[in-house]
Amino acid sequence: MTNLSWRAKADALPHTFSSGRNYRWLPLWFLLPSIVVLLALQVYPTLYSVYLSTTRVRRGEFLHVGLANFERLLQTPSFWESLRVSLTYSLAYITLTVSIGLMLALLLNRRFKFTGVYLVIIFIPWVISEVVAGTMWRWLFQPTYGLAQAWINTYLPFLGEQLYTTSSGALAIVIAAAVWRGLAFTTLLSLGALQTVPQEIIESASLDGANRFQRFFGVILPQIRSTVLVMVLLTSIQSINSVGLIFSITRGGPGGATRTAAYYLLQIGWEQGDFGTGAAVSVILFLINMSLTILYLSIIGRRRD
Repeated sequence: MTNLSWRAKADALPHTFSSGRNYRWLPLWFLLPSIVVLLALQVYPTLYSVYLSTTRVRRGEFLHVGLANFERLLQTPSFWESLRVSLTYSLAYITLTVSIGLMLALLLNRRFKFTGVYLVIIFIPWVISEVVAGTMWRWLFQPTYGLAQAWINTYLPFLGEQLYTTSSGALAIVIAAAVWRGLAFTTLLSLGALQTVPQEIIESASLDGANRFQRFFGVILPQIRSTVLVMVLLTSIQSINSVGLIFSITRGGPGGATRTAAYYLLQIGWEQGDFGTGAAVSVILFLINMSLTILYLSIIGRRRD
């Protein structure tokens, strides 16, 4: 009786559900809230930035100027200098974050005592906001009362008594703070990838006489190459769009030594109120991010083939 009553109830359902004609659209209805949020927070601001990049504000009105903002921007030496700083900052950040993250993951993959405690310690900088972390690093290297600067004056005096106020020193501090905060991300990704490598392959290479470097570059690295490329892609995007740490540590100084293109966008768009030129900078950064993404995805695709 129970089975018959269940079938009777199923036959009584509307024809649209029983036929399955409209059932294929049901997943889209579940995804609709996420799609609306994506359109509102990602697609619309991007399209509006493209529109703003072709306008100029005069007397409270947006006037269409075409590509004049881009032409004026590309003729500005300070913008090209910000791109150079971004390139230096990104290369140093990507190289140090990915390489040190891999080394830490190799150590933690050995599963010695207190591995969980070390993971928590590494993960703490990641959960701290950029403004709080940047303020802490700025205080550490203050020339008068900074603890890190006092340690440098005692043990590494050749680096200078005021590292924070020099161009190369300020950039090094910003890079060190960014690497310190981003290590948790690359370490966890690397550790997850290393745990997928079959131990039998590593043991076979060890029995064949391969040393640690040969096992890493010849066996382990090819197995986790896709993860490494994803880490390089994500850290590249993070470094190009980084603003919070630079704002809270140096505010682009001294003399523009740490003013990246993203911070240049903040200064032009918000501090100076030139929304058209600021939007043009954002469009250029968007094109750089898209180009890097397409490049890395094509490399990953070729590796898989």
